[in-house]
Amino acid sequence: MKNLPCPCDNTREYAACCQLLHEGQAAATAEALMRSRYSAYVLRLEDYLQATWHETTRPDAPILPPAGQVKWLRLPESVGAPANRR
Repeated sequence: MKNLPCPCDNTREYAACCQLLHEGQAAATAEALMRSRYSAYVLRLEDYLQATWHETTRPDAPILPPAGQVKWLRLPESVGAPANRR
C-alpha cells in the first residue's frame, strides 16, 4: 500500500503511519492507537481490531459489519492535533 494516503490522516502515507502499527509496531500514544484502530476499521483489518481490543470487553467475532454497510467519511481532528492534520 505504498504511497496511499493513510485513512487516519490523508496528509501522511499509510506505509509511514498506521501500517507500521498494523504490522506489529507498538503505538507510542493512545491517540496513535485510536488512529490505527480507525484505519483498521476503514481497511477492514478484523485481526488487528481483535488484537487491540481488551479481552474482557471485546465482543465475539466478527467486530466489523458486513462490507458495504458502513461508509467511513473521515476521522475528526483531535483537540491536540497539529493544525495541518485535517
